[in-house]
Amino acid sequence: MNPSSKRRLNPAWPIAGAVVAFIAIAAFYLLGPRSRHAAPTALQPTPTGSVNILIIGKDARAVGPVVNEGRQRNRRENESHSDIIIVCHVNFGIPAVNLVAIPRDLLVEVPGITAAASNTDFTHMEKITHTYAIGGDKLLRKTVTNLLGIPIHRSIAFDFDSFRMAFDLLRPFVGRLRVGGVNLTERDQALKFARKRYGLKYDDADRCRNALSLVRGIMIRAWWLAGTRLGDMILGRMLAIVGTDTDLTTDEIHQIADGLRGVGFSPAWTKTAVLVSEGAEVTLSRYNQTLSCYLPVYREIEKQVDRFLLDKKEVQALDFMRQEPFRVPGYFDSSYVTPVDTLDSIPPLPFDTTGLDTQVKSTRLKELGTAKVRTPARPAETTAADSVGKR
Repeated sequence: MNPSSKRRLNPAWPIAGAVVAFIAIAAFYLLGPRSRHAAPTALQPTPTGSVNILIIGKDARAVGPVVNEGRQRNRRENESHSDIIIVCHVNFGIPAVNLVAIPRDLLVEVPGITAAASNTDFTHMEKITHTYAIGGDKLLRKTVTNLLGIPIHRSIAFDFDSFRMAFDLLRPFVGRLRVGGVNLTERDQALKFARKRYGLKYDDADRCRNALSLVRGIMIRAWWLAGTRLGDMILGRMLAIVGTDTDLTTDEIHQIADGLRGVGFSPAWTKTAVLVSEGAEVTLSRYNQTLSCYLPVYREIEKQVDRFLLDKKEVQALDFMRQEPFRVPGYFDSSYVTPVDTLDSIPPLPFDTTGLDTQVKSTRLKELGTAKVRTPARPAETTAADSVGKR
């Protein structure tokens, strides 16, 4: 046969083969297990082998020109409310991961701040959401420990920007998330879904349920990344996005993930619960204002703590992921609304207003239910407002 008659090899095939081989090698490397020794950390589980991490969604607004919104961190208020509060309870011995949400308007005793005469002296308590504004994550952690009787080992908080950036980072790896009947595919949509409260049948209880379902869904979808080099890269980027809003370290997260993987944990086993509570109007003496609050149902919460945070499997407790009936305590029948001072004055706020522009300050006052708010004319240099407003 004449050699010249042989079919010539298409030059594109070697190139395509090289590309495929490169992708295969890269995938093998990225999805392969990391080669690292477990580094000692300061994170020490309880004697029962559990760790509690506080997940916080805060409503910090921009106080400067908004640049590349949702794709970079813009300068934010120093003080903000904790709209979402979730205790992530990890027990390596069972193994188990439970997510327990605390309604933002739940009335609680705040160590060093309030002095209620009893656990039903609600007029002298504080909304737990204000606790974060008063003393940040440290005070919130103390308050949660005081309320639930468990240690909080670490915390991680997301503001509007870091939430959107984190969602964008994880979206290619978790695929389409369907939560609460909604397909979440875009960062602003996901933020609005997580923060939405008004228009929901059960108000903040439903917001807690949506937030829990969102976190659980991401855990299930992203779990396959744990222990891989790709997962380490994503984790490093995630911690860079969150910055100083967490005291978790890379090694501590490896410690938690590796500990769960080592005992065969599956994220599909993750249980969720919302603290049982009901809405009520309460006059808070700290502000001389009547506000919409949530009263804790202590009897039910005690059982929830035993079941979901102390791993007492024999205890029957409501997860309250639905509006299940419960025995209403007698203190719910009391009236916690008292006449307020009608003087034309503004009560002290549970956050520092230094540096806040007049629009933001006015919004904060309205959120507290202040009857009379004087808003000076907005100066030309007033900061830009977030595209996702406070609800």
